[in-house]
Amino acid sequence: MEVGIPAAKAFRVYSDTSIPELAEATQLEAGRICMIEAGVSPTLSEADAIGRALDMPTALLVEEF
Repeated sequence: MEVGIPAAKAFRVYSDTSIPELAEATQLEAGRICMIEAGVSPTLSEADAIGRALDMPTALLVEEF
């Protein structure tokens, strides 16, 4: 991961998943995913959904903020 890139965005880009695809997989609004990728703290349920969808440790999303 590059320094300064939020984990959610890095894993999404690495997995070649678009924001609309991630929104569909997580049942979150695309705008909310954009906010999380911009640095807004996700709720635990959002972090869990993103972690499952991108096959990444949820702790990376929670610890980052």
